[in-house]
Amino acid sequence: MEAINDPRGLPYSEGVVVKYRDAVDEWLKVKANDTLDVKVIRCIEGVGKFAGSLGAVVVEGPTGVESEIGSFQLTNEQRRWIWDHREVLTGQIAEVRAMNLNDSGAIRAGVFVRFHPSRSEQGLLLHSESLAGSTDPDESRQMMFRLKSSAAWRR
Repeated sequence: MEAINDPRGLPYSEGVVVKYRDAVDEWLKVKANDTLDVKVIRCIEGVGKFAGSLGAVVVEGPTGVESEIGSFQLTNEQRRWIWDHREVLTGQIAEVRAMNLNDSGAIRAGVFVRFHPSRSEQGLLLHSESLAGSTDPDESRQMMFRLKSSAAWRR
C-alpha cells in the first residue's frame, strides 16, 4: 500500500488515502471518527425512495447543540420501523459516529449507528425490535443475523 499526504492541509488531508500497489483506481480514504451518545429530538421523513421512512434525525449533541444527521447504518426496513415508531423514539439515546464537533458544537459528518441499547430498558427493547422486526425471541434470533453487519450486529 502507498499512503498519500496532501500538503494543502484540511479538508484534503483530514484522513489517510491508501492505494494497493498494483491496483488500478482502488483508492481508500480512511478518516478518524469517534462515537457520541446523543438525544433524539425529532425524526424527519425521507423524500424520493425514502418517502414514508426515516430521512434524517435531529439530535442534541454532547454540547447541547442540535444537529441534523442524514446518514444511517441501517437497512431500509429499519428506517421504516423507526419512522413508524418515531413518537416513542423521540427522547431516546442514540449512538452516532462523527468526525468531530464544529466550533459551534454541532456534529460534523455524523452517521446514525443505532439506538443505544444500554441506556434504558426501553432503548434495549426498541433496538431489539427495530433490528429483528419483532419482540418474539424465536423470530428475533432468525431475523437478527440476516441484517446487514453495518447495523452493528455480527454473528
